[in-house]
Amino acid sequence: MDFGHLTEETKKYVRAIIECIDDGVWITDGKGYVMETNTQALGCQRREDIIGKNMKELVDQGIYDASVTLEVIREKQKITRIQRDETEVLVTGIPHMENGEIEMVVCCERELKELDIMKEQLRLNKEKMDLYESELEYLRSVLSKEVDLVLESRAMQNVVELAVTAARFGSRVLIEGETGVGKEIVARIIYRNGSRSKGPFIAVNCGAIPENLLESELFGYEKGAFTGASEKGKKGYFELANKGVLFLDEIGDISLNFQAKLLRVLQESEIMRVGGKQAIPVDVQVIAASNRNLRERVAEGDFRDDLFYRLNTFPISVPPLRKRQRDIVPLVYLFAENFNSKYGTKKEFSLSSLNILQKYRWPGNVRELENLIERLILTVREDIITENHVRHMLFGEKENPERKDGNKTLKEAIEQTEKELIEKYMEQYDNPSDMEKALGISRATLNRKIMKYGLR
Repeated sequence: MDFGHLTEETKKYVRAIIECIDDGVWITDGKGYVMETNTQALGCQRREDIIGKNMKELVDQGIYDASVTLEVIREKQKITRIQRDETEVLVTGIPHMENGEIEMVVCCERELKELDIMKEQLRLNKEKMDLYESELEYLRSVLSKEVDLVLESRAMQNVVELAVTAARFGSRVLIEGETGVGKEIVARIIYRNGSRSKGPFIAVNCGAIPENLLESELFGYEKGAFTGASEKGKKGYFELANKGVLFLDEIGDISLNFQAKLLRVLQESEIMRVGGKQAIPVDVQVIAASNRNLRERVAEGDFRDDLFYRLNTFPISVPPLRKRQRDIVPLVYLFAENFNSKYGTKKEFSLSSLNILQKYRWPGNVRELENLIERLILTVREDIITENHVRHMLFGEKENPERKDGNKTLKEAIEQTEKELIEKYMEQYDNPSDMEKALGISRATLNRKIMKYGLR
């Protein structure tokens, strides 16, 4: 093929095609003269300074360290090399032969780091299929389909194992963990796998009920007990949960005064309605939860020790999402599937967006992640949710706090500074020669760094 004899329209199509390729692409004739290339391969070089030049000349000038193209021309066969400088690049050169002579050479180059990421993703996917498969099957068998729970991390598998054990004994349970980790889900697992699964499950957020209403809400009231009371009276949550499970969330928020009343109910298994004169027996399994460390609250005098010991018969601690990173990507897939189904969308997450989600610390835990996924599904117009979409949703116009809080390694900090400096000089200098002098590095090294950091 004589590339020089192609029509301008055909050349335009060729350029458009190779610009769509993520790899750096070089097309030379049989003597090594550059006929076409793409932006990924050019790095900081200007197109007009490269097209028409011979690869040997470019190497001799120090613009590039070596040329696989020249090796292909010399050996007359396909050649693959790993070129090392600031980063490792896999380069493959393929000759196009006509009548035993090389008419054209096409070279493709890609950072090994990108290939390693893809390889690691494949490895993780295989690991997800193989690791703990038999144990996961057992744990999943005890879960209801109504419970959105991911069990990729060992930490969450331990939590579910404890929940199933607690269900078997039917004892009181205290679930501790940060806000949004899924304490109610754990409580529902206990309920659905226990002997009370045919009874009611009543969930109450104690922190959301005003102190003056807490007693009437939990214990109920008789008619005429107070101004505005129903003429028929009202059952409280303890009565409504009879023969079932009562989940008391944010138990650490109740006052010392009410703690004494709750303690009596747990000791006597009976309640007294507000305005009532007769005790009413109740048969309820109480599962309490708190986002505070109740043992510390006891030491500080803010929580009764006798009530703590009554509740803490079977303790379960749910770890925060940042300590079970293996669960993050599966949770993203789970929530995306749920919201795609709910809203009739077909949104997917790019690999780079998943990487950002895994590195984020999630102060709001699973609840924050679920909310973020729903907002992304609803607000992103494209079908692929990218790293930029996620960054904008998490940080807005602010700098990524993950880059500020000292979590970077020394290598990451150096690379960040290096990238910012090269970007600054790219804006300051139009000529690559001036840029390499200012940076104190060779042209080839500059090209490698530009490729490494994805700069243009």
